[in-house]
Amino acid sequence: MVSRPKVGLALGGGGTRGAAHVGVLRVLLQEGVPIDCVAGTSMGSVVGGLYCAGLSVDSIQDKFLNKKLMRSFLTVPIYVRIAAIPIFYVPRIFGIKQYDGFYRGGKFRHFLNTSVPESNRDIEKLKTPFGAVALNLIDGQIYILNKGNLGRALQASAAVPVLRKPVMMGDKLFVDGGVTANLPVKEARQLGADIVIAVDVDERFEPVPQDVFKTGGSVAHRVLTLHLSKVDEDQLKNADIVIHPEVNGIGLISTKVNDIKSAITAGEVAARAAMPEIRRKLQVNGIVLNKDRVLPVTRNSEPELQQQ
Repeated sequence: MVSRPKVGLALGGGGTRGAAHVGVLRVLLQEGVPIDCVAGTSMGSVVGGLYCAGLSVDSIQDKFLNKKLMRSFLTVPIYVRIAAIPIFYVPRIFGIKQYDGFYRGGKFRHFLNTSVPESNRDIEKLKTPFGAVALNLIDGQIYILNKGNLGRALQASAAVPVLRKPVMMGDKLFVDGGVTANLPVKEARQLGADIVIAVDVDERFEPVPQDVFKTGGSVAHRVLTLHLSKVDEDQLKNADIVIHPEVNGIGLISTKVNDIKSAITAGEVAARAAMPEIRRKLQVNGIVLNKDRVLPVTRNSEPELQQQ
């Protein structure tokens, strides 16, 4: 068997902006780019996990456009959850304590599991190696969840602090990996990738007028944008190729169909623009793209649950 370097995807977190990953995947597959493993954080893990579990790009796109994915993520509108905060504290009066967060995530996990064939609900059984990146609150370390139930791993990787309750797995308590590893390039290499294509769906951090910060939520949004841009700096440097869709202005938890469509289109446009560099980089490494045929790759045994 002729072997070649493994090509891995690192799909970053970004909430609704993560729909751009669908557009990127569509272009890469149309162009015959081999995808030998996928590491994803938060919404990047959701898109990557569904793809590795056998769903077509069109099927994943439909789950965004028909709003079923976001509705399962936000089971009731966020303003309703905020209004109900006093009710959530009633059990504490009787000594019943729950993990901090507005949403448990059970419906989201169920939706993800039932979206894929039953035979593909265990990550280690997936044809394409996959890892969901999550942060363990107990030891403060990043882990690659590449064993066990797919839906639960995706639930953990997308457990946005405060918004979602952390997810217990064994003796670990996981939240969204985007806290410290929003663009999992290093994790893609740990899955075996020799060449990593990173898809960054962060908003671009650019100067803005002072008056912007007189609107509600503007300061928190700006701080989050800055945090993500700083968190991803080292990972971006470690990527072989970076695709950065233009997703500025799309809210993290937007359920607007126009925002979702814009993100998908932005992913396609950015991937098309990156194709000359992708072809060049792959060719330098002995991979010549052929839309009808891709050379096989020699796989090693899959790594266990990994800690950075």
